[in-house]
Amino acid sequence: MSLKKLSIACTTYLHTIPLLSKQIPTENFEYTVEAVKNIDECTMRTLKGDFDIGEMSLATFLKVQEQNPKFKALPVFSRKIPQMYAFCAENSTLQHYKDLKGKKVAVFQYWVTASIWHRWLLQHYYGIDPKDIIWCPLRKDRMENMPYPSDYQMDWSYVNGAPEELLRNGDIDCFFYARKPDNFSGLRWLFPDPYAEQTAFIQETGFAPITHVMAIKDDLLQEYPELISEIMDLFEKSKSLGLREVGHFSSLYLPFADWHLKQTEKIFGSTDWNENGWSKNVHVLETFFKAACEQGFVSDQVDLHHCFVPYDYE
Repeated sequence: MSLKKLSIACTTYLHTIPLLSKQIPTENFEYTVEAVKNIDECTMRTLKGDFDIGEMSLATFLKVQEQNPKFKALPVFSRKIPQMYAFCAENSTLQHYKDLKGKKVAVFQYWVTASIWHRWLLQHYYGIDPKDIIWCPLRKDRMENMPYPSDYQMDWSYVNGAPEELLRNGDIDCFFYARKPDNFSGLRWLFPDPYAEQTAFIQETGFAPITHVMAIKDDLLQEYPELISEIMDLFEKSKSLGLREVGHFSSLYLPFADWHLKQTEKIFGSTDWNENGWSKNVHVLETFFKAACEQGFVSDQVDLHHCFVPYDYE
């Protein structure tokens, strides 16, 4: 087989740094890799065909499967636990998702993966109807002609606003996202003890929600099916190297990072909660897919199992 050259793109995390720095040799293909500045750009450029393999928002990936399934997803994942990413003003009286009824809750985009996970939590974990919240998107969604539920309360007057300023000024009550605002002055986490809240969630559900996948061109899969094992091994080796270096990379800011990693493993009760592969993650993916269908984002006619490469490590 002639040597195939693959173009790969992803954002920068500990688990992608070895890949981005090309530390990992391959035998049956060559690869180039680009660090893209954020998941919005990486998702849209992957959809345009700029890369053979690209990191993509899970929500956007599922949406494009309805009309233009040119990609499949490799079971290679990034994850975030949503409760850690609910914020309010420092002087707010809010302390729980249950306090948000009738409140203005901003989301970066209405249909980003994190927003869907937050609404799933509200409804299925905390028993709160998302219809009782006023949803305030801060940006237009990354794809055109998105469906918005007619029976939800939507306020589009804060588009292009900065969540930090809107919270500090009292224009909005809470902000849901998947990362902490850069300027955290005058802000706090919604939950008084977000660590305890997340721990309880993990111990009950046994998983950390998936947010990103690695999408691969379907025609490449058809032409070079024999490369899948080595491609998956490339991502697995990158993740393993990142895991090995957690304490080293984080030590300037988190001197107890290695200890925290062991505590995380204890909370989950195993070391495989963050593993790649289809079978160990299908339950999480099915949970998200069901939420996306219930919220009206994707059609239940999409075959989730057909969207993924069903690869499992031996």
